[in-house]
Amino acid sequence: MTGFFRRPLHPHGPRFLCLFALLTMLGGCTVGAALPVAEVITVTGDITVRGNEPFTEVVLITQENNWYVLDLTRDQRAALMTPARARVTGILRLGEWNGRPFTRLKVDELVPILE
Repeated sequence: MTGFFRRPLHPHGPRFLCLFALLTMLGGCTVGAALPVAEVITVTGDITVRGNEPFTEVVLITQENNWYVLDLTRDQRAALMTPARARVTGILRLGEWNGRPFTRLKVDELVPILE
């Protein structure tokens, strides 16, 4: 056999290969290290259902016109009567709604405000 497969390896080839493998592994291990800490917030506003079936979401709109898509459990959603005014405590995260980035709030506590 002649040609490419009969060539000797470059003298530094194995070193570069090991260095590349080591850097790749270290880079893969640090990907999850920069995740932000989940922030718990409490917001007050009007809760309503937005969107078209079957893509409806429960949304909280504050007086400052901040919108939060609420991630509710089945029990919370079954007990909720909309439209309503409520104080919601939960974990803030960036999610998606209708294919766009949107602020989501995983609800820990939902307290209706009676006026």
